[in-house]
Amino acid sequence: MRTKSPIDGTALASLYAQHCEEKAARFQAILEATGYHEIVIGSGHAKMHFQDDMAYPFKANPYFREWVPLGKRAASYLHIRRGSHKPRLYLLAAEDIWHSAPQTLPDGFEDSLEIIEYASLDGLKKQWVKNAGAIALINETNDLGVEADCWNPQPVLHQIDFQRRSKTQYEQACVRRANQLAAPAHRVAEQRFMAGASELEIAAAYLAVCNCSENHMPYAIIAGINQHAAVLHHHNLNPHRVTPRSFLIDAGVACNGYAADITRTYAYDSGSDFATMIERLDSVQQELVAAGGIGKSPVDLHVLSQHKIAQILIEFKLLKISAEQAVEQGIVGTFYPHGLGHHLGCNVHDKGSRLANAQGELLPASEKYPKLRAGAPMVANQIHTVEPGLYFIPALLDKLRASDQASAINWAEMDRWIPYGGIRIEDNIILHTDGSLENITREAFAQ
Repeated sequence: MRTKSPIDGTALASLYAQHCEEKAARFQAILEATGYHEIVIGSGHAKMHFQDDMAYPFKANPYFREWVPLGKRAASYLHIRRGSHKPRLYLLAAEDIWHSAPQTLPDGFEDSLEIIEYASLDGLKKQWVKNAGAIALINETNDLGVEADCWNPQPVLHQIDFQRRSKTQYEQACVRRANQLAAPAHRVAEQRFMAGASELEIAAAYLAVCNCSENHMPYAIIAGINQHAAVLHHHNLNPHRVTPRSFLIDAGVACNGYAADITRTYAYDSGSDFATMIERLDSVQQELVAAGGIGKSPVDLHVLSQHKIAQILIEFKLLKISAEQAVEQGIVGTFYPHGLGHHLGCNVHDKGSRLANAQGELLPASEKYPKLRAGAPMVANQIHTVEPGLYFIPALLDKLRASDQASAINWAEMDRWIPYGGIRIEDNIILHTDGSLENITREAFAQ
């Protein structure tokens, strides 16, 4: 298990230069493989509320963010040309008295790109339209007016999604730093829960430690107290204080557009059976982290996690059949209805996790677990989450209680667990070329 110290801005700028060189080489191969001469990646444009003059918070698309850490800068374009290894970055330079100055690159990053300011989109369209058919545009809208089959062409997207599964040293440093920024906020969230704060108050404290607005978070904070911990994506945060029993927080932070994705669960009473169950799942989670590695199958690891969750249910006298029977009959899915993990990067649920090759062929989905996000064997330089869960979700329990499998459950014991909601523990890990695993979340909490 290797560890890394926090990285300063100068070192990160150096890694960014290496990142751009590596990405440029990858994209030269993509251009060669797909027959295009140029790829233009747009950051996107602000969207307006329906029948309103207010815009939604802007977030650049991940294909742009993985190149350029300007996630809040709309109407920008990255231009990669065949034979040229220094991409061009086109930034809109227009007078605007209504809004704050646009986001700029971190110090030292500008040396890796040829930066060109432009005044109007029409000018760019005239410049690029002469190469119609040779340009692949990656953008939500076809604002450059390229031919229909050149706008988000699937062969190019498949190539990008396949190669972006492997993270550069810069990308790894960004996700590592995001974890280091998120860990203190998680600690404060735990403290605020123990002090009796509401869900909304806890989320506000989390944002304050991160020094971020909610619009800059990689995903909306999930903060569930008591039964709300059973809501997998609990975003409707309660502003009122309640008598606390349990607390689940799933929250990250972003560094240069790359996300941390961390979940922790706490018991208000450290001597309760629920606290013991959290400790048991924490131990299982670390076993599952250690079971990963280069060449390992995410599907096999998920099956392993199913068996381990079933064993916990047996240990706490909730399950009256064997772990093997519970997994085979699908009963564990009532208590653990999601996958073990996913790829992590500019997308919180990163792309390419089921691609068999750069041509877009998919690996067959698991027959028993067809909705798993990750299917391809793990390879070096990938970043994965590992997040087993155990929940007491009333809607799923009611279905199980009404089914032919109801006799497998100790319902008298079950009722006392439902008020706690559930448990999820999630870390982010990097697979290194030497075969080692780096648990960047545990290291961030240790620091």
